[in-house]
Amino acid sequence: MSSEMVLCAFLSFMWGWGITKISIPLSFRYRILDMPESRKLHNEVTPRGGGIVLWSGLLLFLLLARDHFEFDPSFFAWCASATFLVGYLDDMRSLSPKVRLLVHIAASIVALIPLYKSGNFPLWGWLTASLWIAAMISAYNMIDGMNGLVLVIFAASSCMFMVVFHNIFWAFGFGIAIGILPWNFPEARTFLGDGGSTLLGFFHASILLYSIFSYTPLTQSFIPLCLFLAFAGGIPFIDMCFAILRRTVKGVSPFYPDKGHIHHRLLRRGFTPPFVLVLMVSFHLAMLFISIRFF
Repeated sequence: MSSEMVLCAFLSFMWGWGITKISIPLSFRYRILDMPESRKLHNEVTPRGGGIVLWSGLLLFLLLARDHFEFDPSFFAWCASATFLVGYLDDMRSLSPKVRLLVHIAASIVALIPLYKSGNFPLWGWLTASLWIAAMISAYNMIDGMNGLVLVIFAASSCMFMVVFHNIFWAFGFGIAIGILPWNFPEARTFLGDGGSTLLGFFHASILLYSIFSYTPLTQSFIPLCLFLAFAGGIPFIDMCFAILRRTVKGVSPFYPDKGHIHHRLLRRGFTPPFVLVLMVSFHLAMLFISIRFF
Protein backbone atom coordinates (compact mmCIF):
# COMPACT_ATOMS: atom_id res chain seq x y z
CA MET A 1 0.00 0.00 0.00
CA SER A 2 1.46 3.38 -1.01
CA SER A 3 2.05 6.27 1.36
CA GLU A 4 -0.52 8.30 -0.57
CA MET A 5 -3.20 5.71 0.13
CA VAL A 6 -2.29 5.61 3.82
CA LEU A 7 -2.46 9.41 3.99
CA CYS A 8 -5.80 9.42 2.14
CA ALA A 9 -7.26 6.85 4.54
CA PHE A 10 -6.04 8.83 7.56
CA LEU A 11 -7.39 12.18 6.33
CA SER A 12 -10.70 10.52 5.40
CA PHE A 13 -10.89 9.02 8.88
CA MET A 14 -10.30 12.44 10.45
CA TRP A 15 -12.99 13.98 8.26
CA GLY A 16 -15.48 11.23 9.11
CA TRP A 17 -14.80 11.42 12.84
CA GLY A 18 -14.50 15.20 13.22
CA ILE A 19 -17.29 16.38 10.94
CA THR A 20 -19.70 13.77 12.28
CA LYS A 21 -19.10 15.15 15.77
CA ILE A 22 -20.06 18.60 14.47
CA SER A 23 -23.08 17.29 12.54
CA ILE A 24 -24.82 15.77 15.58
CA PRO A 25 -25.80 19.03 17.33
CA LEU A 26 -26.57 20.63 13.96
CA SER A 27 -28.93 17.74 13.14
CA PHE A 28 -30.83 18.36 16.37
CA ARG A 29 -30.94 22.08 15.68
CA TYR A 30 -32.34 21.70 12.17
CA ARG A 31 -34.54 18.68 13.00
CA ILE A 32 -32.69 16.21 10.76
CA LEU A 33 -33.83 13.34 12.95
CA ASP A 34 -34.84 9.68 12.77
CA MET A 35 -37.97 8.95 14.79
CA PRO A 36 -38.54 5.56 16.48
CA GLU A 37 -40.94 3.18 14.70
CA SER A 38 -42.16 -0.36 15.28
CA ARG A 39 -39.98 -1.77 12.47
CA LYS A 40 -36.81 -0.08 13.80
CA LEU A 41 -34.48 -1.25 16.55
CA HIS A 42 -33.84 2.13 18.19
CA ASN A 43 -36.18 3.66 20.78
CA GLU A 44 -34.83 7.22 20.88
CA VAL A 45 -34.86 10.17 18.51
CA THR A 46 -31.52 10.00 16.69
CA PRO A 47 -29.81 12.51 14.33
CA ARG A 48 -29.29 11.60 10.67
CA GLY A 49 -26.16 13.59 9.93
CA GLY A 50 -23.82 10.78 8.92
CA GLY A 51 -24.98 10.76 5.32
CA ILE A 52 -24.15 14.43 4.80
CA VAL A 53 -20.69 13.85 6.24
CA LEU A 54 -20.14 10.99 3.82
CA TRP A 55 -21.42 12.90 0.77
CA SER A 56 -19.49 16.10 1.52
CA GLY A 57 -16.33 14.09 2.20
CA LEU A 58 -16.70 12.25 -1.11
CA LEU A 59 -17.07 15.48 -3.09
CA LEU A 60 -14.03 16.99 -1.36
CA PHE A 61 -12.04 13.82 -2.08
CA LEU A 62 -13.02 13.90 -5.76
CA LEU A 63 -11.92 17.53 -5.97
CA LEU A 64 -8.57 17.14 -4.22
CA ALA A 65 -7.54 13.75 -5.64
CA ARG A 66 -8.69 14.29 -9.22
CA ASP A 67 -5.20 13.78 -10.69
CA HIS A 68 -4.99 10.28 -9.16
CA PHE A 69 -7.98 8.89 -11.06
CA GLU A 70 -7.66 6.76 -14.16
CA PHE A 71 -11.06 7.97 -15.38
CA ASP A 72 -13.00 11.23 -15.44
CA PRO A 73 -14.83 11.28 -12.07
CA SER A 74 -17.48 13.76 -13.26
CA PHE A 75 -20.04 11.10 -14.16
CA PHE A 76 -19.47 9.35 -10.85
CA ALA A 77 -19.73 12.60 -8.86
CA TRP A 78 -23.03 13.66 -10.42
CA CYS A 79 -24.57 10.20 -10.11
CA ALA A 80 -23.38 9.75 -6.52
CA SER A 81 -24.92 13.13 -5.67
CA ALA A 82 -28.23 12.21 -7.30
CA THR A 83 -28.29 8.93 -5.35
CA PHE A 84 -27.57 10.69 -2.06
CA LEU A 85 -29.99 13.57 -2.59
CA VAL A 86 -32.98 11.41 -3.48
CA GLY A 87 -32.30 9.36 -0.35
CA TYR A 88 -31.88 12.51 1.72
CA LEU A 89 -35.18 13.88 0.43
CA ASP A 90 -36.81 10.57 1.30
CA ASP A 91 -35.45 10.98 4.84
CA MET A 92 -37.11 14.37 5.09
CA ARG A 93 -40.43 13.41 3.54
CA SER A 94 -41.28 10.03 2.08
CA LEU A 95 -40.91 9.75 -1.69
CA SER A 96 -42.53 7.17 -3.90
CA PRO A 97 -40.44 3.96 -4.16
CA LYS A 98 -40.91 4.14 -7.92
CA VAL A 99 -39.36 7.64 -8.04
CA ARG A 100 -36.37 6.49 -5.99
CA LEU A 101 -35.93 3.40 -8.17
CA LEU A 102 -36.03 5.43 -11.39
CA VAL A 103 -33.37 7.82 -10.06
CA HIS A 104 -31.20 4.90 -8.94
CA ILE A 105 -31.44 3.18 -12.33
CA ALA A 106 -30.71 6.42 -14.21
CA ALA A 107 -27.71 7.18 -11.99
CA SER A 108 -26.38 3.64 -12.43
CA ILE A 109 -26.65 3.76 -16.21
CA VAL A 110 -25.01 7.17 -16.52
CA ALA A 111 -22.20 6.27 -14.10
CA LEU A 112 -21.02 3.48 -16.42
CA ILE A 113 -20.95 5.59 -19.59
CA PRO A 114 -17.14 6.01 -19.41
CA LEU A 115 -16.68 2.23 -19.26
CA TYR A 116 -19.04 1.67 -22.16
CA LYS A 117 -17.31 4.33 -24.26
CA SER A 118 -13.90 2.78 -23.46
CA GLY A 119 -14.97 -0.44 -25.17
CA ASN A 120 -14.74 -2.59 -22.03
CA PHE A 121 -18.50 -3.08 -21.96
CA PRO A 122 -20.80 -4.36 -24.68
CA LEU A 123 -24.31 -2.93 -24.54
CA TRP A 124 -25.79 -5.94 -22.76
CA GLY A 125 -23.00 -5.89 -20.17
CA TRP A 126 -23.49 -2.18 -19.56
CA LEU A 127 -27.22 -2.62 -18.94
CA THR A 128 -26.74 -5.72 -16.76
CA ALA A 129 -24.12 -4.02 -14.61
CA SER A 130 -26.27 -0.88 -14.35
CA LEU A 131 -29.20 -2.88 -12.98
CA TRP A 132 -26.82 -4.50 -10.49
CA ILE A 133 -25.62 -1.09 -9.26
CA ALA A 134 -29.26 -0.01 -8.78
CA ALA A 135 -29.90 -3.24 -6.87
CA MET A 136 -26.86 -2.65 -4.65
CA ILE A 137 -28.10 0.85 -3.83
CA SER A 138 -31.31 -0.68 -2.48
CA ALA A 139 -29.44 -3.59 -0.87
CA TYR A 140 -27.26 -1.33 1.27
CA ASN A 141 -30.32 0.67 2.24
CA MET A 142 -32.24 -2.46 3.28
CA ILE A 143 -29.44 -3.88 5.41
CA ASP A 144 -28.94 -0.64 7.32
CA GLY A 145 -31.06 -1.78 10.27
CA MET A 146 -28.54 -2.41 13.05
CA ASN A 147 -25.96 -0.12 14.62
CA GLY A 148 -22.67 -0.22 12.75
CA LEU A 149 -23.68 -2.96 10.31
CA VAL A 150 -23.69 -1.10 7.00
CA LEU A 151 -20.57 0.91 7.90
CA VAL A 152 -18.56 -2.17 8.90
CA ILE A 153 -19.69 -4.07 5.79
CA PHE A 154 -18.63 -1.16 3.60
CA ALA A 155 -15.35 -0.66 5.48
CA ALA A 156 -14.54 -4.38 5.18
CA SER A 157 -15.31 -4.29 1.45
CA SER A 158 -13.14 -1.20 0.97
CA CYS A 159 -10.26 -2.77 2.90
CA MET A 160 -10.30 -5.95 0.80
CA PHE A 161 -10.61 -4.09 -2.50
CA MET A 162 -7.92 -1.60 -1.44
CA VAL A 163 -5.47 -4.47 -0.97
CA VAL A 164 -6.48 -6.16 -4.23
CA PHE A 165 -6.73 -3.18 -6.57
CA HIS A 166 -4.45 -0.57 -4.92
CA ASN A 167 -7.06 2.06 -5.78
CA ILE A 168 -7.12 5.31 -3.79
CA PHE A 169 -10.92 5.33 -3.95
CA TRP A 170 -11.01 2.35 -1.57
CA ALA A 171 -8.58 4.05 0.82
CA PHE A 172 -10.99 6.96 1.05
CA GLY A 173 -13.97 4.64 1.53
CA PHE A 174 -12.26 2.68 4.29
CA GLY A 175 -11.08 5.76 6.13
CA ILE A 176 -14.34 7.70 6.16
CA ALA A 177 -16.43 4.66 7.13
CA ILE A 178 -14.15 3.90 10.08
CA GLY A 179 -14.25 7.58 11.02
CA ILE A 180 -18.05 7.69 11.20
CA LEU A 181 -18.32 4.26 12.88
CA PRO A 182 -17.61 5.35 16.51
CA TRP A 183 -20.65 7.62 16.31
CA ASN A 184 -22.86 4.77 15.11
CA PHE A 185 -21.61 1.75 17.09
CA PRO A 186 -22.12 0.35 19.66
CA GLU A 187 -24.42 3.24 20.62
CA ALA A 188 -25.96 5.12 17.71
CA ARG A 189 -25.47 8.84 18.27
CA THR A 190 -26.13 9.44 14.59
CA PHE A 191 -27.47 7.50 11.58
CA LEU A 192 -26.48 7.59 7.93
CA GLY A 193 -30.09 7.84 6.85
CA ASP A 194 -31.32 6.62 3.47
CA GLY A 195 -29.06 9.15 1.75
CA GLY A 196 -25.93 7.77 3.37
CA SER A 197 -26.71 4.06 3.09
CA THR A 198 -27.71 4.30 -0.58
CA LEU A 199 -24.56 6.30 -1.32
CA LEU A 200 -22.45 3.51 0.20
CA GLY A 201 -24.19 0.97 -2.04
CA PHE A 202 -23.60 3.11 -5.12
CA PHE A 203 -19.94 3.58 -4.16
CA HIS A 204 -19.34 -0.15 -3.54
CA ALA A 205 -20.89 -1.24 -6.84
CA SER A 206 -19.74 1.44 -9.26
CA ILE A 207 -16.13 1.77 -8.03
CA LEU A 208 -15.75 -2.02 -8.02
CA LEU A 209 -16.78 -2.10 -11.67
CA TYR A 210 -14.36 0.72 -12.47
CA SER A 211 -11.60 -1.07 -10.58
CA ILE A 212 -12.06 -4.30 -12.54
CA PHE A 213 -13.23 -3.30 -16.00
CA SER A 214 -10.62 -0.60 -16.43
CA TYR A 215 -8.17 -3.47 -16.80
CA THR A 216 -9.88 -6.69 -17.81
CA PRO A 217 -13.39 -6.97 -19.20
CA LEU A 218 -15.40 -9.76 -17.58
CA THR A 219 -17.95 -9.83 -20.36
CA GLN A 220 -17.00 -12.93 -22.29
CA SER A 221 -20.47 -14.32 -21.62
CA PHE A 222 -23.57 -13.51 -19.63
CA ILE A 223 -23.28 -16.25 -16.99
CA PRO A 224 -19.75 -15.41 -15.72
CA LEU A 225 -20.72 -11.75 -15.41
CA CYS A 226 -23.88 -12.57 -13.43
CA LEU A 227 -21.98 -14.94 -11.12
CA PHE A 228 -19.36 -12.30 -10.47
CA LEU A 229 -21.96 -9.63 -9.68
CA ALA A 230 -23.95 -11.95 -7.39
CA PHE A 231 -20.93 -12.76 -5.22
CA ALA A 232 -19.50 -9.24 -5.43
CA GLY A 233 -22.73 -7.93 -3.92
CA GLY A 234 -21.97 -9.87 -0.75
CA ILE A 235 -24.37 -10.08 2.19
CA PRO A 236 -26.37 -6.93 1.23
CA PHE A 237 -27.23 -8.41 -2.17
CA ILE A 238 -28.24 -11.79 -0.70
CA ASP A 239 -30.31 -10.13 2.01
CA MET A 240 -32.11 -7.99 -0.58
CA CYS A 241 -32.90 -11.00 -2.80
CA PHE A 242 -34.42 -12.89 0.15
CA ALA A 243 -36.36 -9.78 1.19
CA ILE A 244 -37.89 -9.35 -2.26
CA LEU A 245 -38.75 -13.07 -2.45
CA ARG A 246 -40.23 -13.05 1.08
CA ARG A 247 -42.38 -10.01 0.44
CA THR A 248 -43.54 -11.23 -2.96
CA VAL A 249 -44.65 -14.57 -1.49
CA LYS A 250 -46.61 -12.67 1.17
CA GLY A 251 -48.28 -10.63 -1.54
CA VAL A 252 -46.87 -7.27 -0.42
CA SER A 253 -44.72 -4.73 -2.24
CA PRO A 254 -41.00 -5.59 -2.49
CA PHE A 255 -40.39 -2.08 -1.13
CA TYR A 256 -42.52 -2.65 1.98
CA PRO A 257 -40.23 -2.57 5.06
CA ASP A 258 -40.29 -5.41 7.56
CA LYS A 259 -38.24 -7.07 10.29
CA GLY A 260 -37.35 -10.20 8.35
CA HIS A 261 -33.80 -9.26 7.36
CA ILE A 262 -30.89 -11.52 8.24
CA HIS A 263 -29.74 -9.37 11.15
CA HIS A 264 -33.29 -9.19 12.55
CA ARG A 265 -33.60 -12.98 12.49
CA LEU A 266 -30.22 -13.51 14.17
CA LEU A 267 -31.01 -10.99 16.89
CA ARG A 268 -34.35 -12.67 17.59
CA ARG A 269 -32.49 -15.95 18.08
CA GLY A 270 -30.68 -14.34 20.99
CA PHE A 271 -27.34 -13.52 19.40
CA THR A 272 -25.73 -10.30 20.57
CA PRO A 273 -25.29 -7.38 18.12
CA PRO A 274 -21.45 -7.66 18.12
CA PHE A 275 -21.68 -11.39 17.31
CA VAL A 276 -24.21 -10.73 14.51
CA LEU A 277 -21.92 -8.02 13.16
CA VAL A 278 -18.86 -10.29 13.10
CA LEU A 279 -20.80 -13.21 11.62
CA MET A 280 -22.37 -11.22 8.79
CA VAL A 281 -19.16 -9.39 7.91
CA SER A 282 -17.26 -12.70 7.84
CA PHE A 283 -19.72 -14.21 5.35
CA HIS A 284 -19.63 -10.97 3.38
CA LEU A 285 -15.85 -11.09 3.02
CA ALA A 286 -16.00 -14.75 2.03
CA MET A 287 -18.39 -13.86 -0.81
CA LEU A 288 -16.17 -11.01 -1.96
CA PHE A 289 -13.17 -13.35 -2.00
CA ILE A 290 -15.09 -15.75 -4.25
CA SER A 291 -16.00 -12.87 -6.59
CA ILE A 292 -12.36 -11.85 -6.85
CA ARG A 293 -11.52 -15.40 -7.88
CA PHE A 294 -13.85 -14.93 -10.86
CA PHE A 295 -11.84 -11.83 -11.76
